Amino acid sequence: MGIRVRSTLLDALEWVEYAFQPAGEAPPDDVAYGHQRHSAIVVDDEANVPPKSCESDGIIGLGARPVAVYTADCLPVLIADRQQRRVAAVHAGLKGTLAGVLDRAVARLCEAGSTPDALVVAIGPAIAPCCYELGEEMLTPIAQRLSGPLAHCWHREQPRNALAVRPQAIGTQHGIWFNLPQLATAILTEAGVPAANIENVGFCTYCMAEAGSSYRRNTHFNSGYQSRFSWIRRRGDNALF
Repeated sequence: MGIRVRSTLLDALEWVEYAFQPAGEAPPDDVAYGHQRHSAIVVDDEANVPPKSCESDGIIGLGARPVAVYTADCLPVLIADRQQRRVAAVHAGLKGTLAGVLDRAVARLCEAGSTPDALVVAIGPAIAPCCYELGEEMLTPIAQRLSGPLAHCWHREQPRNALAVRPQAIGTQHGIWFNLPQLATAILTEAGVPAANIENVGFCTYCMAEAGSSYRRNTHFNSGYQSRFSWIRRRGDNALF
């Protein structure tokens, strides 16, 4: 049985229900999620009922229906809008993050009447800098995406994870070790979300999670992988008052 990771920020919202599920566990029956393509497409939940009715990497919950994303190293990002009491789930791998999927999710929520400072964001289990090696040439397009410095998003030396339950990734590219959750945090703060409203749960799918959680680990060891569903919903309408 996999470890169930929680967010202290989302736990503090009594009107929100959510889960970062272990690998291979099915999401709720009435869930909505898209056909993910590492894009910047964000849609309302009704566009993906039944699931995968259209391509999207972000989905906004209009009512009490849970909205979800599925990942196997990419970031599952769950958002709660305290102003309009809407929620969103975003699949944010490096490609989708650079394409603007997080910015688009924030913009869509604000178009519906919210403001960035009303958003609470939890970045769930994903590959962490202890195990995410990139070729150094990738820093150029990544740097072009931020207005601020990029140095806090990567390491020359591989960080050691004292909480690892299996061996960390072994470097194969003589590259850099990249912090995708930190990049997402930087992009969200540039979009106006206060840093205090953003939480990274700090759980690496490669070296900390249950077996089958990491696509990249599977490419190294042919160990197999399964999707991890992360979902969020507004509790029933009586929770609004």
